[in-house]
Amino acid sequence: MAHIIGNFFIALRQVYKGTKGYYVWVGSLLLLVLLGVSAYLDQVNRGLIVTAMRDQVSWGFYISNFTFLVGVAAAAVLLVIPAYLYNFKPIKEIVLFGELLAITAITMCILFIMVDMGQPLRVWHILPIIGAMHFPASLLAWDVVVLNGYLAINTVVAFYVLYRLSIGKEYKMSVIGPLILLSIPWAVSIHTVTAFLYNGLSARPYWNASILAPRFLASAFCSGPALMLILFQIIRKLSEVEIDNRAIFKIAELIAYAMGLNLFFLGAEVFKEFYSGSIHSFPIQYLYFGLHGKTALVPWIWFATGANITAFFLFLFPKTRQNFTTLNMACVLVICGVYIEKGMGLVIPGFVPDTLGEIYEYSPSKPEVLVAVGIWAAGALLYTMLLKFAIPIYTGKLRFGIKREGIIAKNIMSKRVLSVTPETPVEEVSKLLISKNISGVPVVDKENKVIGVISESDIIFNEMRREPQLAEKVGDLVMPNMKGDERGPGVHAGDIMTSPAVTADEDTHLKELHRLIMQKKIKRVIVVNEAGHPLGVVSRADILRVLGS
Repeated sequence: MAHIIGNFFIALRQVYKGTKGYYVWVGSLLLLVLLGVSAYLDQVNRGLIVTAMRDQVSWGFYISNFTFLVGVAAAAVLLVIPAYLYNFKPIKEIVLFGELLAITAITMCILFIMVDMGQPLRVWHILPIIGAMHFPASLLAWDVVVLNGYLAINTVVAFYVLYRLSIGKEYKMSVIGPLILLSIPWAVSIHTVTAFLYNGLSARPYWNASILAPRFLASAFCSGPALMLILFQIIRKLSEVEIDNRAIFKIAELIAYAMGLNLFFLGAEVFKEFYSGSIHSFPIQYLYFGLHGKTALVPWIWFATGANITAFFLFLFPKTRQNFTTLNMACVLVICGVYIEKGMGLVIPGFVPDTLGEIYEYSPSKPEVLVAVGIWAAGALLYTMLLKFAIPIYTGKLRFGIKREGIIAKNIMSKRVLSVTPETPVEEVSKLLISKNISGVPVVDKENKVIGVISESDIIFNEMRREPQLAEKVGDLVMPNMKGDERGPGVHAGDIMTSPAVTADEDTHLKELHRLIMQKKIKRVIVVNEAGHPLGVVSRADILRVLGS
């Protein structure tokens, strides 16, 4: 146990390492967190009077953010099901980052509940054993149980997977399988119970609808994955994690189905409210058209509705959801649309009109906004720290407890394998190597079998064949390697690749890997399975890292 704790703190050191941009990002988030803390301390000192909440509207901006974030947390299940139950490899490779986002979202939910309660000591009342939870009668007590339970499940699964990767081993489904299966209904339960918090208030007709829980889940499976898609693209751009476009496009397709359900449920609710024409339709009239001259939310809800409909059509058609410009546009639209619809668009109309028929137009005060910004910044900071901790382990750069004499390829290989086909243009391969800061990639056929390797050297030699004067300038630096190569300049990867590729299976010993690299005078060995499909790459840097440790 002592060595596990020691290794944990070694991995934790990664959060202190980064580029100048990383330090600016972390510093900016810390500044926003401090602003939020300052505003919260003022709220604690002066009371909830600093907020815009009153007797007429007792839930406001804090609960709106809480409701949205519960959906973000629940949306992790949209990755868990195809990754673990259907073993869809492209999503399975990134499900860990979805689980880390769920941990972050639940933590932010708890913070929003705490600031909404006013005095922090009131939190004691909803804690089990210590406080009086009124379990199982209180729905709030159920919410505490399911939120903390979901946080515990995701934390255990994510850190168990990271632990197994850190010692060079695959995680055991026999260990986390039951937790993964449990997490699926649990993810549904956290948003269902949150919906029941509203649904159970029979005196609030706007919330007292049986369709509310399905609406919550449908909207969660839109906005949460949309946020993940944007984060995955950022992770792919700023780190060495390789995220397959197939994973991104499959998640986008799932969002399209969820968006269709969300809009259908919304349409059914709108029809029921407006067609009945009863006094119970006043809240939705206030939301969409205003009531007695009060129209504060009208432009916001129409923007949200338009954003959701536009996003639905962008996600629906393969041509737009597989184009990153329109895909990202759709993600931003659905995040904004659901944030408004399920936030202020859900909470505030439920209080309009109040029990005396009065209309109090709520708008968050400056302290509320600052506290909310502080919590969002804290969430962004937590997710950043989790990624800085996880990515070196995930990519194989950080390994513990492996004895040198027992090291085999699968312990040290980089598992994020980029590959190209023989038909890939050489220019495109060159751009790929530069953008990913790598020196070569395997070339695979239609059956994903490795048939060669294309490296920086292959591309340089190809340019020399194309421009003989370049070869004359470089001279003996590279020319000896070209002797006996009578190929002309090539256009595609298959024309200039080195074939056959030097490969090894994942059980190949470190000594043999070292011998192959030295004897063949190459920079990397492609690790393949029995079918010849690429599993990873062992580079000279991977071997040096082990020898140096």
